[in-house]
Amino acid sequence: MRYIGLDIGTNYTKATADGEKVTIFPSLVVYGEEKEWSLKGSEEREVYVGNEAAYMAQNMENVEVLRPLHEGRLMHNSYIELAKHALSLLNAEGEKFVATGLPVKSSKKERAELVSELKQALNCDVLLLPQPVGSMAYMGVNTGVCIDIGFGTTDVVVLADMEYLKGDTLLVGVDKIYEGMEMAIRNKFGITITPEEMTKLLAEEGFEVGRVRGGKRISVKREDVMEDYNEMMRSWVERIVTRVNLLLEGLSVSLVENIILSGGGARLPGVYEEFREHFKDIGEIKVPDDPVTANARGFYRLAKLFAGEESKEEKAEEVREEKPEGRKGKKKR
Repeated sequence: MRYIGLDIGTNYTKATADGEKVTIFPSLVVYGEEKEWSLKGSEEREVYVGNEAAYMAQNMENVEVLRPLHEGRLMHNSYIELAKHALSLLNAEGEKFVATGLPVKSSKKERAELVSELKQALNCDVLLLPQPVGSMAYMGVNTGVCIDIGFGTTDVVVLADMEYLKGDTLLVGVDKIYEGMEMAIRNKFGITITPEEMTKLLAEEGFEVGRVRGGKRISVKREDVMEDYNEMMRSWVERIVTRVNLLLEGLSVSLVENIILSGGGARLPGVYEEFREHFKDIGEIKVPDDPVTANARGFYRLAKLFAGEESKEEKAEEVREEKPEGRKGKKKR
């Protein structure tokens, strides 16, 4: 049995088959088009996924670029293409058990349909959970709060002994900062950059985005944008905190002593420090060692746990079925 932790986010898909090494690629799907020239024989592709899709989005015109998740909703069945691509990269063949997640406020209909489609497409058992539960499982927290800041949404969940108490999906994600930053860069430098480039620009020292414009090379460096970023980031954190406080209102202090901050937003410069300051009178803010992959790693652990529980239940059922026959045999003697 292969256990898979799969976290398909708005911006990136993360998957692991061992709970340690995580495969990451952009959550992008581009359906192929007929090319005027082919330099690789007559082969034509029907679909491009992940890094290949990102390359096409940056360098080709007139292609439809799909992000299957938008504002916490499943917008397109290309979601299945991302799942299939992830398992292909993991070389996950044979019997599999996949644990994955959706935003907290996804509908029951969406969840049921997705589980059915994934089972059929991947030929495996599927466990579907609220996305922040993955980070809590990875951190070994059974009771507490998780604020999972993704690209398109922020999901908040409150658990007590690993039971769901309440949660919410906020339509405030990293994309809101990126939209403001993209406009600032466009106004200042006259170029547009992709979300993937923005992530690296803000997170990686020395990273540089370059474009050719008007016969010249235009470059944007991290230090060129940090003043604008810090102003936008503080306002953005305040917006999320206001909504989270409404959700936590009236809860027992024992439920909020552990507050986990996860997702790609937790890795942005200054975000942890801002959240720590806002929640200093409520509980301690904890961040996974890698908040981007924490959900996938936690889903892997939960896949092993739930698959193991099911196998134990099946064995127990077999024992229950065998016992009456044994008693009947003794009576005959």
